[in-house]
Amino acid sequence: MTSPDLLSGCSILIDGTWIKSSNTYERFDPSNLSRSTGKFSLAQSEHVTLAYEKAAVAQRKWSGLTAINRAEVLRKIADLLEAESEEAAKRLTLDMGKAIRDARGEVLRSVAILRYYSGELTQPSGETYPSADPSTFLMTLEEPLGVVCVITPWNFPFAIPVWKLAPSIAFGNTVVWKPADAATGSAVFLANLFTRAGLPPGVLNLITGKGSTLSASLTGNEYLSAISFTGSSAVGNQIRHAVADRNVKVQLELGGKNPAIVLTDADLDDAATQIIRGAMLSTGQRCTATSRVYIERGVFAEFTELLKLKNESLTVGDPFDEKTDVGPLGSVEQRTNVFRYIEIAISEKVKFITSVPLTTNDCFIAPTIITDVDSQSVLVKEEIFGPILILQEVENLSQAIDAANDTEFGLSSSLFTKDIASAMTFIKNTKSGIVHINRETAGVEPHVPFGGIKGSSNMHREQGKAARGFFTTTKTVYIRSNQNKAR
Repeated sequence: MTSPDLLSGCSILIDGTWIKSSNTYERFDPSNLSRSTGKFSLAQSEHVTLAYEKAAVAQRKWSGLTAINRAEVLRKIADLLEAESEEAAKRLTLDMGKAIRDARGEVLRSVAILRYYSGELTQPSGETYPSADPSTFLMTLEEPLGVVCVITPWNFPFAIPVWKLAPSIAFGNTVVWKPADAATGSAVFLANLFTRAGLPPGVLNLITGKGSTLSASLTGNEYLSAISFTGSSAVGNQIRHAVADRNVKVQLELGGKNPAIVLTDADLDDAATQIIRGAMLSTGQRCTATSRVYIERGVFAEFTELLKLKNESLTVGDPFDEKTDVGPLGSVEQRTNVFRYIEIAISEKVKFITSVPLTTNDCFIAPTIITDVDSQSVLVKEEIFGPILILQEVENLSQAIDAANDTEFGLSSSLFTKDIASAMTFIKNTKSGIVHINRETAGVEPHVPFGGIKGSSNMHREQGKAARGFFTTTKTVYIRSNQNKAR
């Protein structure tokens, strides 16, 4: 088969050929669970083995192309994705219910990432150094790692895969890609677009199915040189342990429990707008979403009311409707998980600033604000990954920073203030890899490093020039001239 067929389950791409496994699974639109989004193949370990073998063969030829040749392929992929951006956005929304306006933004962000790495390939590569020996020229070269395994989540089914795939293939690697099963339709769309744009067979291989049954074959293959994973901390740690005794490079971007702090001198209306955006858009299903807000006592009541008003202005509903701000949760599984936290909140007798959300036949949930939550509650400690915002009252910035840092995670944090000294204190003392001043905790740009500390990452940053560092290795070269040898 030469093209994917989502009616029959043909969704595995190996060496440029679309194939079907003997077993399939079906996914459904989270905004309308009676509507199928496609049937997909449950790959087996033999598919993974074959994908690695073909990727290893393709990598020798792909890495032999000039950087300019590879840049041209990425540019063509970007152009084609931009031309088909509306179809891509609709596919994304169908898969995981993201509001169509947000989906368009994600697709265009993916185009920008592809163009960034196409341009990055024209930048200087390697360095020269002075040598103590006057007859020696000393330099370094950047070389690809080999075959990379990319494992991606469902919440950003275009942007997160692209910010891994683009630098990986740009710098001469080939890829075995395992997307989350809930986002398989988007993954098939994207992989098919890469091949249509001229990416050679075997450079990108797509494996669909259940990660739990494929983990050993994905992490244990002899051709594996590196893994780039975004997802839960539990799975990330399993991957880390699976390759710990081998020379496999690992990049892990994991969970977040991102805090925002609001001081009495902040522009409260703007802060409320930013925080509600950060907490509720994408239905709260972002690793950088704002989850906890620490508010100085002097403005707690006023700011709580502002947040409630901003929250009530959001339109929740059909994600294909242009007016919708918040669509459904991404799947039935995600609905079950998020409503488990709602039940915990009820059982702990927290105060609901908004109405208590009710379950529906589909996956919708009303964006929810709560307060009077114990600081040791799982609501404060665990990543909910849904539109639930927790408010806490504090005396001052010092107490707020201590409370904000009291978490196993360290991805993103923000402070709202007009005082530069407070901002500098926060920047120095917040324990997170990404810091925002007067901005929501969510939202990143593709040309700067992305990643967290503590339980949010293993410190290998993504995006920007940091991606070049991860997806390449350094070769140091000494060249000695014998032209000055005595005669």
